[in-house]
Amino acid sequence: MNIAMTGATGYIGKHLSNYLTEKGGHRIIPLGRSMFREGMSGHLIQTLTHCDVIINLAGAPINKRWTPEYKQELFNSRIVVTHRIIRALNAVKTKPKLMISASAVGYYPPEVEADEYTRTRGDGFLSDLCYAWEKEAKHCPQPTRLVITRFGVVLSPDGGAMQQMLRPLQATKVATAIGPGTQSFPWIAMHDLCRAMEFFIAHEETRGVYNLVAPQQISQYSFTREMGKAYQAWTTIVAPQRAFRIFYGEAASFLTAGQKVRPTRLTEAGFRFSIPTVERLFKGTDHTTVSSLDLNRYMGLWYEIARYENRFEHGLVDVTATYTLRPDGTIRVENRGCKRNSPYDICKTANGHAKIPDSAQPGKLKVSFFLNFYSDYYILELDEENYNYALVGSSTDKYLWILSRTPQLPEEIKKKLVTAAERRGYDTNRLQWIEQF
Repeated sequence: MNIAMTGATGYIGKHLSNYLTEKGGHRIIPLGRSMFREGMSGHLIQTLTHCDVIINLAGAPINKRWTPEYKQELFNSRIVVTHRIIRALNAVKTKPKLMISASAVGYYPPEVEADEYTRTRGDGFLSDLCYAWEKEAKHCPQPTRLVITRFGVVLSPDGGAMQQMLRPLQATKVATAIGPGTQSFPWIAMHDLCRAMEFFIAHEETRGVYNLVAPQQISQYSFTREMGKAYQAWTTIVAPQRAFRIFYGEAASFLTAGQKVRPTRLTEAGFRFSIPTVERLFKGTDHTTVSSLDLNRYMGLWYEIARYENRFEHGLVDVTATYTLRPDGTIRVENRGCKRNSPYDICKTANGHAKIPDSAQPGKLKVSFFLNFYSDYYILELDEENYNYALVGSSTDKYLWILSRTPQLPEEIKKKLVTAAERRGYDTNRLQWIEQF
């Protein structure tokens, strides 16, 4: 599908664009700020004419001091942009099938257990902002289906709120909770947010408001303590509320007062969270290997169907790996791949060797392509009946491969292996699907 997206260059937008492009095969059309200037409505209308879905993520960051000028920017970057999208949609003859418009759990009153069926909303600027934002989105014309997503704090270690919390923790080895610490901390893993967006696109029966928060209810202090455990903090402390009020002013309220929110409608629709708890969020990758391996059956030619991109295979297609069992029990490894070039392809081969260091863990291989420098690789999933496909990872989590005995793999098997990788904690957004001819 063609998906138009505001906020595509932001923290969430970048992750979501990569996810929908690489996993869903969708085409993302960024709607930059220039499209929402006066006099650009014709260009916006023309762009939306060719789109199946609109995802509206536009909005200036909320975690800054709310001066009167910045409040106006927060308003304009959300409500004005949404208004101009709606105005353009009214002029489009063939309208998109779906519009997903972002909002936030700041809509709800603090510390009142709430879900999408809760009719009351909070007081103050943040709740008013969310209300106005959603009200504008609700003018979305028929027959475009409208989904409004109220985000909790979106977590990923490579940016956003979690990165801001990790920097001082890693520098001082002290995990610092925001006072009073007892306030609720509604959150969602970035990976589940992306999955939920794909879920809305795929399920035409979904419409209306959905809370994008993990099902786990947790306090600010408990969340910070779990993060501290995962990153080897010496202790967890609570920073007083007044420190945040001095720095943020009125904006401190979104840090010191939390919303106790549940994703009721999302779970009712059949969505299942891959990261439902912070313990799972911080657990890391599951490297449990297959419990049994017939080494003779595993030998032979394997085609690389998908991989994490890495410097050894950068740009390679038609990649294969051939394993040959030697009389001494070690394994000869031959990797081959090609780069498309005119007039001839350039192909290269790398030879190495492997061994199973522990018979009690047959799915763990030590592989070397240079002298005696070994890396650990793990056979995570395997077609135990026919040995036709496998999922292989590494100890560093820099590598992940989907392998097959044939150049092509049925879609249902691909989905099965991707789901298995997600369940283990791998970021399947990074998988690149490799050409095989």
